[in-house]
Amino acid sequence: MSEIFDIEPPKQRKFIKQPDVEQKNKKIDKLNEEIKKIEASVTSISTQIDSTTTPTAEAEKRKKLTNELRKIISSQDEIKKKRHDINDQIRSIDSSIKKKIGEITSKTSKYNFKNIEEIDIKIKKLENSIESGNLMLVEEKKALKEITTLNKLKKDFAGIEVIQKSIDSDKVKVQELKNSLSTVSNKEVQTKFESITKELDELSNKNKGIQTKRDELFNKRRTLQNEKYEKLKEIRQIRDDFDAKFKKFKSDMDNERKKRVEEEKAYTLSLERKDLLEEIKDLENGSTGSATSEEVTSIKSIILALDPSFKFEDAESNFLESFNNSSIDKVIKKVSEVVLPDDSEIITKEEEEFFAPTTTKSKKGKKNKNKKKQLVDSHVATQLNIFDIASPASEEDIPKVIDELKTKLTEAQEKAIEANKKNQAQTDAKIAKIKEQVAELEKQIVAELAKEKERIAASKETTPVEEEKEEDSA
Repeated sequence: MSEIFDIEPPKQRKFIKQPDVEQKNKKIDKLNEEIKKIEASVTSISTQIDSTTTPTAEAEKRKKLTNELRKIISSQDEIKKKRHDINDQIRSIDSSIKKKIGEITSKTSKYNFKNIEEIDIKIKKLENSIESGNLMLVEEKKALKEITTLNKLKKDFAGIEVIQKSIDSDKVKVQELKNSLSTVSNKEVQTKFESITKELDELSNKNKGIQTKRDELFNKRRTLQNEKYEKLKEIRQIRDDFDAKFKKFKSDMDNERKKRVEEEKAYTLSLERKDLLEEIKDLENGSTGSATSEEVTSIKSIILALDPSFKFEDAESNFLESFNNSSIDKVIKKVSEVVLPDDSEIITKEEEEFFAPTTTKSKKGKKNKNKKKQLVDSHVATQLNIFDIASPASEEDIPKVIDELKTKLTEAQEKAIEANKKNQAQTDAKIAKIKEQVAELEKQIVAELAKEKERIAASKETTPVEEEKEEDSA
């Protein structure tokens, strides 16, 4: 693993000043005070306008004349509308007459006949010529063909008569409409309009001074209202400028934060690498000792309980020999706190020595003289039952039980060794994986340090240019 020197924490970044909210509020408060003064002046002028009015009688007369004038103007509008409608009808009928005359002209312009009577005279003349017998066969056929054509033309001229009658009817309607225009006259209404207008002008001239004063007041109020509008525009501009500055401030802060994160990336990666190295060290320290299974400890405790003089082959287990009976009892009690099988039977009795003498004298008299003592403690019996080993019925059975326990101990130790190997393999795999992460972090740190050098070099190149700009601006 390559060595990487410790990276110093990043230095303090430049200070970005936040827009002054208090200064903004002071400016706005000052403008609001000025707006209040303007509003007070506007209220005063409005009061003067309300008090500067024409006399009530003249005002009522003006109101009455104004209402009459509105009615006259409405009447004039109605008269104009009626005359306009009549003229529209006349123009429409005239257009229809012209169209019908055009149809008749298009039909009669090809022939020399003006009406059906002239066609009948021509047909009669041709028939008489045929009946006289003076015509040649060719001339007679030609005369018959012309009679057929004239009869067809006669039918067309019948339609022309209908159109002509329609034209005559339209001409009568046009004349009636023109006559009705004379009845819709605007002269009387116009005369009345001029009379009322004259009276209103006289009233206006009479109250011209009052109106002039009102106009002056209205102009002053309008000027003040414009000033108020300009003040409101200033407030809006101040707020907009502050919002723009604050937005720029936030943007600068974000950019500075991103820049700081970029520049601190190598330092952050170095801290992450340091944590991983500490984790590797902890894993390596934790894997130096071998783990002894609880089952091994329990079996050894039972063996020592049965035979305190027993010597184990592995040195690390012989520490149990130094325990006195009380200590062993505590170990057994701790180990015995396990869940028993459903078919197990727990024998409870008074706490006594682990080994009861084969022959004892009762100190309590004849009452306990024949009471049978149990060979092993109840905790030991429980543990033997857990390992599926029968409790010794006599001292002669103890060696056999110890042999069975030794077999169980060998199996448990083999399992513990396998478990230790498995744990060690898992630890080694985890350490290898963390070392790969460390190697990757070291690559990133080297790359980030190279970028940092480039940024420093670039900043040194741009610094003189910025200083020249500052001198020029000064």
